[in-house]
Amino acid sequence: MIKKLEKLPKNYKDILDKTAAVAKESGARVYLVGGVVRDLLLVRPTFDLDVVVEGDAIALANKIAEKFSLDFKKHHSFGTATVYFGEDKIDLATSRRETYSHNGALPKVEPALLKEDLFRRDFTINSMAVSLNEPDYGALIDPYQGVADLKKRFSKSFTR
Repeated sequence: MIKKLEKLPKNYKDILDKTAAVAKESGARVYLVGGVVRDLLLVRPTFDLDVVVEGDAIALANKIAEKFSLDFKKHHSFGTATVYFGEDKIDLATSRRETYSHNGALPKVEPALLKEDLFRRDFTINSMAVSLNEPDYGALIDPYQGVADLKKRFSKSFTR
């Protein structure tokens, strides 16, 4: 469990709470991923919110935008969207696997479960997630030992 989740700036916490509530209503599961997870573990300021959606991220972004009268931008090719909360934003990505026909090609994107999505990411900051779902809200998901790597690299500043 990441106890520091409650220590996010209030504006970020509000955005995540709204996102999680709409996801629950929609039957989607959502997970905080990327640099924000690393920043929480290392007790650093965070500047972006990235969420993986087990479900349709674009449909979820649309529902969030409609419910709270917000702007959003969608990117169909990759199953991603950005919702703008005033000066803040949240990036949502459909949990996916990617295949490439050749080096330098754009990926073919297919929906996948969270573990596969984390596997396709790099081995430290992006290979971990934090659940934003009930009943495991705040639970750290680390199937590829990203925490161990962070501890090796940042042992003096690491907390959990």
